[in-house]
Amino acid sequence: MRAVETRQAALCIVRRGEAFLVAELTDPATGAVFDCPFWDRPPGGGIEEGESPEEAVRRELMEELGVPLTHVEALAAIDRVWFWKGREVRERAWVFLASAADDARLSCGDTPELIEADGERMKTRWRPFGDSGEGRTLIPSRLLEAVIPALRRKGPNEHR
Repeated sequence: MRAVETRQAALCIVRRGEAFLVAELTDPATGAVFDCPFWDRPPGGGIEEGESPEEAVRRELMEELGVPLTHVEALAAIDRVWFWKGREVRERAWVFLASAADDARLSCGDTPELIEADGERMKTRWRPFGDSGEGRTLIPSRLLEAVIPALRRKGPNEHR
C-alpha cells in the first residue's frame, strides 16, 4: 500500500512584469530532477500548525529566499494530488500574489537560489505568464488557469 500525505501549502506568484518566479524541483527520494519535462513551482511551502496561509507564505519566502513581502493578495485555493518522496500527496495550495518590487534583487530580474529548511538548494527562473511551457509542467497544473483572470484585471506591474 502506498503512503498518502495530506497537507496544506502556501505558494506565492512573485510577479515581475509579465513573468513570475518559479523553482525547479528535484525529488529527494529518487534524485530525479523534474527536468524531462521540466517542472516549475512558485516558491512557498507547508502551512504550520496554527498558522494562516498568508502567515505561511510570508514565512516561507523569508526563509527560502530572504524576501520580506510587504503586500500579498490571496488569489486562489487549488486542490491537487501529486507524488513526492515516494508517497502520494493530497494538497490544498493557497496561492498569493506579490510584487518583485518587494526585493531589490527580484525587481532587477535576479534569480536567487531557493534554500529549503533541510539545506537543499533549487534554481529559480522567471517564467512568462503566456509561456506554453515548452516541455515544462507547472505545478499545480491548474495554477495559471486559476490566477490569470485576476492578473488580467491588473496591469503588469500592479498587484494591489
